[in-house]
Amino acid sequence: MRRTLMHAVTVASLFLVSSVLSAAAQEPDAILKVHTTSIAAGVGYSWGGGMLTFQGQAYPCRIDGLAVGEVGISSADALGNVYHLTHLADFSGSYTAVGTGGALGGGGGIATMRNQHGVVINLAGTSRGANILVGVQGMKITVEGAPTASTEP
Repeated sequence: MRRTLMHAVTVASLFLVSSVLSAAAQEPDAILKVHTTSIAAGVGYSWGGGMLTFQGQAYPCRIDGLAVGEVGISSADALGNVYHLTHLADFSGSYTAVGTGGALGGGGGIATMRNQHGVVINLAGTSRGANILVGVQGMKITVEGAPTASTEP
C-alpha cells in the first residue's frame, strides 16, 4: 500500500513539474507587478498590492500571504509571468508554492506558484529585499473589482 502511494505521489509530482516547466517555455498570458511587505520571526505574514496586465488592460490586485524562514521586516518588488490564464476570473485565488529557486544577482529570489484554477505565476524579485519570495509558502491574490471563478467542479 505504501509503495502504491509513493508511486502515485511521484507521478503527480512529475506531472506538476512538467506543467510548470512547459509554462516557462511559452509566452506569458499576463504580467504581474507586485510590491509586498513582510513581518516575520521565523513564520510571518506578508501583504501588498500589485498590478495585473492581461489582454491590454491593467487590474489592481490585493496580495496576502504566509512567509516562512524570515526574521524582521522587509519589503520586496517582484515581476511575474502568468501562464494558463484565459479568463480574468481565474486569476484570483489561493496560490501555493510549487517551486523556489536560488537568489538572483543582488539578493532577489524566484518563486513559482499555482492556484486552484491551474494559473501559474513565476515571480522574480526585482529589488533589494526580494529574497522574501524564496520563503513564501502560499498567498491569496484577489483582483479588485473583478468577478472570481467558482471553485466548484
